[in-house]
Amino acid sequence: MAAPGTAQASLGDQVAVFIDLENLALGAREDLPGQADPIPYKAFELLVRDYGNASIRRAYADWSKPEFSRYQQNLAQNGITLIQVTRFGAQQKNAADILMAVDAMEVLITHPDVGTFMLVAGDGDYSPLVQRLREFGKWVVGVGTKASASSRLVAVCSEYKYWGTIVAAVNPAVRAEVGANFDIADVKRLVVAAMDESPDASATGSWLKSKMLALDPAFDERNYGASSFRVLLSRLPDLVEVKKDRSSPDMRVTLVAKPPKAAAAAPRTRRKSGAKQAQAS
Repeated sequence: MAAPGTAQASLGDQVAVFIDLENLALGAREDLPGQADPIPYKAFELLVRDYGNASIRRAYADWSKPEFSRYQQNLAQNGITLIQVTRFGAQQKNAADILMAVDAMEVLITHPDVGTFMLVAGDGDYSPLVQRLREFGKWVVGVGTKASASSRLVAVCSEYKYWGTIVAAVNPAVRAEVGANFDIADVKRLVVAAMDESPDASATGSWLKSKMLALDPAFDERNYGASSFRVLLSRLPDLVEVKKDRSSPDMRVTLVAKPPKAAAAAPRTRRKSGAKQAQAS
């Protein structure tokens, strides 16, 4: 068993994918309001092959409801098993969360070869599950919509991907709409924060990206329309210098300037009370 904190995704990994389709469907409609199909077939295809061999693929929903059943064919064509979520009464509103969490823990025990768990969910209630999977040395990739992703869930994942970015990768027509949700200034601040932790004045590109992910699991160069990390850094010539690393195929990144910090507010002078003013005069 891997020691806690040593997990890392690898293309040779066995991957288990668990999709809270109800959560995804509701969030995707809010994230991509102008799209007739906010959960396209090709996005599922990209999702299940992006991290290795997705040998376990399951999606959870009440398939009797038309707002969820419309996606059954896209899921089935991607080899995703449909798990029926049955509810009895209002107290079962978290039925999908509970069923998915139980299945994920079962896979953890019965399939020790699975190194990466992908949870397509945005609900903060999944945070304890993610923490437990990571305690067992698993790499956990969260996927959800920017509109509904819990900041708590994002923070505890090894990585967190936004659904709009995945859709934009297969449907360039939504690229501008998705890109408007992300500010390049956030990348600059993250680069500076990561480089501040480098033991040297420069760092390899792989070290820098790994540190940026550690600081912000939701970082993804594709959020900003860049096809690779190198392409993203090339758009920041006023901040970093990128050169080929002489000792490896990697690149070497050096800060050329830090973004100016906001000027510190002047200290406020305490006014003397009337009695003290009279005493001083």
